[in-house]
Amino acid sequence: MKLSAFIVSLALIAIVSGCASNQHVYSSDGKCLTCWNNPVTGNPINHDGSANQKKATQESQVAKTTTTDTTVVNTSANKPTEHKIVFTVPVNVDLAFLKIKKEFNYQTEQEIRQEWGSLADTKMQTFAYAYGATPSLYYHMRAHRNHDGVMAVIDSLIEKQSDKESAITITYWLTDKSVNATQFGESLKKRTRRALNI
Repeated sequence: MKLSAFIVSLALIAIVSGCASNQHVYSSDGKCLTCWNNPVTGNPINHDGSANQKKATQESQVAKTTTTDTTVVNTSANKPTEHKIVFTVPVNVDLAFLKIKKEFNYQTEQEIRQEWGSLADTKMQTFAYAYGATPSLYYHMRAHRNHDGVMAVIDSLIEKQSDKESAITITYWLTDKSVNATQFGESLKKRTRRALNI
């Protein structure tokens, strides 16, 4: 019995000394263990009433920091890689343009404006869109397209080499790292040549 009274006395001394030094003790859920309130009125006795508020504020800041740290996204993993394939075809530049444009469903500025209306300017400012032409000399087109089940930004540049020959540069950007870029490029080349009937 004397031992239990002694333990209770020590606990009270620890609590009172904590309050006297203005160093309150808190539980894991943020409640002040050494803060006493009047049991009748509920008013603070040994604290100013802000002890629990300060602790709650500190914990919410810690929680916010933890949440922010865990939601950081590594964008470099999704950065597309650029690849290029260049070849020559025995087709006039203007005819090559018409057939490649149709095959990849590339759109001119006018076609974008007709389809997208007031959002056309926004669409044309994205990286995935490009269109430029000097008829009988060169054509440049770019779009985000599906090829062999893979979405990629595909850019076709067609340049005149002679009246019956054109140089084609296909640049493509892949986000999916599991795609074999060389095979993808060869498949794009075959698709382009097939569209040109060669």
